[in-house]
Amino acid sequence: MLRQHQADLSLVVHNIISGKSPVRHIICDCTPGSGKSMLPIIAGQLIAAGLADALCWISPRTALQDQGERNFLDPRFRKLLNHRLSIRASTNEIDPCRGLNGFITTYQALGVDTMKTVQGEFWKKRYVLILDEFHHVEAGSLWHQSLEPLYDRAAYTLLMTGTMERGDRAPIAFMQYKNGRPYADDPHTRIIRYTRTDALREKAIIPIHFTLADGRAEWESAGGKRRRATLSTAQRTDVAAAVYTAVSTEFAFSLLSQAIDHWRTHRRRVKHAKMLVVAADKPNADRYLEFLHRSGVIGVRLATSHDSPEALRNVKAFRGRDCDCLVTIAMAYEGLDVPEISHTACLTNIRSKPWIEQMLARGVRIDPKAGPYETQCAYAFAPNDSLMREVVEQIQKEQTKRIKPGMGSNGPQGGLFGDFDGTDDYGRAMGIQPLHSSMTGHEMVALGNVPTDPIPMTPTEREDGLRDTIEKHVRKYAWDNRYDVKRINTELLAWAQKARANMTIPELEKTLTHVRANYPLNGSAPQVPTASPPRGKRRRVPTKATVFVVSR
Repeated sequence: MLRQHQADLSLVVHNIISGKSPVRHIICDCTPGSGKSMLPIIAGQLIAAGLADALCWISPRTALQDQGERNFLDPRFRKLLNHRLSIRASTNEIDPCRGLNGFITTYQALGVDTMKTVQGEFWKKRYVLILDEFHHVEAGSLWHQSLEPLYDRAAYTLLMTGTMERGDRAPIAFMQYKNGRPYADDPHTRIIRYTRTDALREKAIIPIHFTLADGRAEWESAGGKRRRATLSTAQRTDVAAAVYTAVSTEFAFSLLSQAIDHWRTHRRRVKHAKMLVVAADKPNADRYLEFLHRSGVIGVRLATSHDSPEALRNVKAFRGRDCDCLVTIAMAYEGLDVPEISHTACLTNIRSKPWIEQMLARGVRIDPKAGPYETQCAYAFAPNDSLMREVVEQIQKEQTKRIKPGMGSNGPQGGLFGDFDGTDDYGRAMGIQPLHSSMTGHEMVALGNVPTDPIPMTPTEREDGLRDTIEKHVRKYAWDNRYDVKRINTELLAWAQKARANMTIPELEKTLTHVRANYPLNGSAPQVPTASPPRGKRRRVPTKATVFVVSR
């Protein structure tokens, strides 16, 4: 069954296809965690209807490219929407679709596309342009300038966000504003909204239970003056420094210990539950990782933008079974879709409402393996400063409209009560020297096994696997028969008339069949005369002289 925003988009697309609607631009403002991942697939129906040729999905992070590919392969989505569309990850490549229905890239890649390969694609095909979390694109920015030719050329556009505002309050690209709020006043644009209250009403997300910890912090300012403050009562001008001091010193480890203990207790009931630890910056992330290891947490990994390839591997492990706890920074901001996350330790100093809401949304997805909806709840552990409190109180207002007493708890509760990437050392950048901190207490804000199908490989994974298999076969054949690898690869390029890096999946499969038939590892003769034939007995001998010893 479709959720309300998904059904609304389906109706808009249906009306476009039937000729009843002139809409070309669709804006979806949907609360984080509510299921935006299905929206591009729904928009893909315009391709099947012959109104567009392909889909271009632009996301804010490389990690989301893999996730976007998987969404199109998800068996649940395929059955529910009766679709057979596929897309692949691409980074400014020639022929990015490679015979599929579209591709997914990133804003960062588009920003450095000096050859304008993506822009060239939009002149070859009628594209549905999808901008994911488009609030990242500030009006008038370089990203805006890079996107504008695509937006103007696209057959249709779908703009999606979980946060219709920026932390810096700057206007968002491609939006019209009236009284400070986005609006649409032309028949070619449609805005679809789906609030947290809507999502809770439809049981699309689960409620959040907060543990807010108070504490004292002491730091040295840029001028060398010592400052002290209590988190919950700190002056507005001191909150940022006090919170950063707290999450950089003893307070953070006290709060993290509390989160670990609660998570371990929760795992007695939900054995596969996972924990996310969000740090302020890379130095603190490293310290938390070491603390988690010392605390005996098994299966913990680190994912920061400092070590991107390793970070992507660790995020992938966190989505799977090889990692139960992930320490991260900005990679927790958007798109980390892991329904098993039950606990979030919010040890970041960022106090932008959109940022915090996106971070907390990592834990509100329904976990089909965790039992009935009424027993599920996301647990968040955070400092009790005034800015965090404002966000929590806003969420509380939205949730208490729908939450029944005791919902989401493991037992009785006392009712309802009380674009940063984090890769730098925030304290050093701001001239703050954290000295020490301590936790002084905490309060609770109570807001309120299914078998899984095998996960199919994404197109990118299939391509990489085929290229790797071909490369290994070529190297083995060259080694066994004393050929230079370059010679065999030159023969293959002449045969295919195309580099393997630019091949589609069917072309790679055809190349692998050709390689196995004409460069056999069993010594058989090739089927084409252009292939270097096997020679010798395929046994390597030492190339250096050795001393021959005669035994007596």
